[in-house]
Amino acid sequence: MSTGFNRNDIISYLREHVSETRFQHCLGVEEIGLQLAPRFNLPQELIPPAALLHDLCREYDPELLLKLAGNFGIVIDDIEKAEPLLLHGAVAAATVRKELGIEHPEILEAITFHITGAPNIAALAKLIFIADFIEPGRTYIVSRQLREEAFRIEPESLLLKVYNHTLMFVLNQGYLFHPRTVAGRNELIMKGIR
Repeated sequence: MSTGFNRNDIISYLREHVSETRFQHCLGVEEIGLQLAPRFNLPQELIPPAALLHDLCREYDPELLLKLAGNFGIVIDDIEKAEPLLLHGAVAAATVRKELGIEHPEILEAITFHITGAPNIAALAKLIFIADFIEPGRTYIVSRQLREEAFRIEPESLLLKVYNHTLMFVLNQGYLFHPRTVAGRNELIMKGIR
């Protein structure tokens, strides 16, 4: 199945729609994603569209995210209503599908769930969730540590660590836990991942 777009077209589109800081972050997610792709048994061509476009709508105002989610028919849960920033992945996936014609279900899933993670997601979504947390532009200690570990530990163990640190961050910031994040972590624990 075709991804529906080539990298140069994606780069041009992204440059028109995000700030330079966000653009550099997306390049970082792509960079680490491509490096980790073999560990996740993923074809290289799936990484650029998912990595580059995951934060397409990250800089939108909460009101706009809620409006666009409604326009796209995205079901909004109570947590997302309270913290609309959590919708930027789902809105980005819908925008990418409409504006760029990218229909690949794994790419759209990865864009949608890169913020919270989720249970039963494909390898690409797992990779983008991890890459978003450990990309080279992330300078906080935990990101640097996990970036160093990323090529030494099993992918599912790395994923669990990202879930754990994501939940700790959310807790320390006083934000609401999204049930998808908890369910994604629980799924790994129940599989015996430590």
